[in-house]
Parts: sequence; C-alpha cells; structure tokens
Amino acid sequence: MSRALFVAVLCLLGLPALADDAAVARLGELLGGMRSIEGRFNQQLKDEKGVLIQESSGRVLLAHPGRFRWETSPPFEQLVVSDGTTVWQYDPDLAQVVVRPLDKRADQVPSMLLAGDVASVDKLYRIETSHDDAAAERFELLPRADGSPFSRLALQFREGRLERLEITDGLGQRTEVSFSDVRAVAVVDPSRFSFRAPDGVDEIRDE
Repeated sequence: MSRALFVAVLCLLGLPALADDAAVARLGELLGGMRSIEGRFNQQLKDEKGVLIQESSGRVLLAHPGRFRWETSPPFEQLVVSDGTTVWQYDPDLAQVVVRPLDKRADQVPSMLLAGDVASVDKLYRIETSHDDAAAERFELLPRADGSPFSRLALQFREGRLERLEITDGLGQRTEVSFSDVRAVAVVDPSRFSFRAPDGVDEIRDE
C-alpha cells in the first residue's frame, strides 16, 4: 500500500519500481501517515472467475498503533474492533462474537496492515511496488512460503491516502475494498476501540 516516486520511466518498464527494502520503507511511511483517519468503504467479494458474489459497505476508523474499527452496514452487518491488543469480531445475525489476540499469524495479515505493522507483514510477504496506475502508489504482497491463506494482497494509495485494498485467497476468491471520504481525525474516543458483548451473545475465544 504505498506510492512510489518514478524516475526514468522507460528504464523501469517491466521491473519493480523499488527494491524490496525501499518498498517496505515506503509502505511503512504511508501507513505511518495514517495516524488517525476515518472514511467509508465499499467491499466486493468475487469468485475465481471474477463473478460478483456479495457486495457490502460501511465505515472504517483507524488510529495507530494497532487500533481500528470496521463497521459493515446491513444487510451484511458485522463489527470488527481492535484496541491494539485484542480483536473482537461481532456478528449480530449469529448472536456471537469471536475474540482473539492481535498477533502475528498469517491469517491476520489484513488486520496487521490496518494496524500499521509492516515489519511483521514483511516477514510473511514479499512487498513490491507496481505500475498499474502511474498516478497512484500501489503495493503487491506475495507470500514468501507455501501454505499462506492468501495468494496475493495489494494496497493502493493516491495523494497519500489509502484508496484500495485487494485480497486473493488460496482458492482464487477475491475481496476488493475501495475507500472514499477518507479524512484525518484529530481526537478519537478510545471507547470506539473496545467492545462489550450485548446480553445473549455467545463469546468464542480464538487463542
């Protein structure tokens, strides 16, 4: 998820715009600039042939280090919250909340990216820049080892703001998230990064 400075474009065609270390540093710089932001998102889930399976939208709030709030609107209502240590995933339709630590497992790479933990992601994925859109900074993440739950991730920034996140799983299903109305937030209420289950909701612990 980064923007790269392009020099001598003809010389760069077909080659990574930045070496891995530079791409990691630039992505860290971009994510570091997202200290406290909020905005809207639209999310599409597509099968391996690109056919749309499901579409949803909602609001996102990020505050580094490690805090985020991801609210998906009905009819696919869901709330994912992290205080930087714990992640709560609340599904009202199922009347359950899954509670797990915000750790370094491979299946939590999207959460680590939202939390700004580029160093941990770099251990699991090779981070490179891409030239798909000359007006944007785009990063491609490819697994360093076999068995990763994700075959590819991509992040795109425009004018320093997160614009797009793409996640492809091992079966070829693809989640595409586009962000809009992203703005910096001066003060964030800490209570927005915690969760207390309503009465009657089952709590499942995933340690």
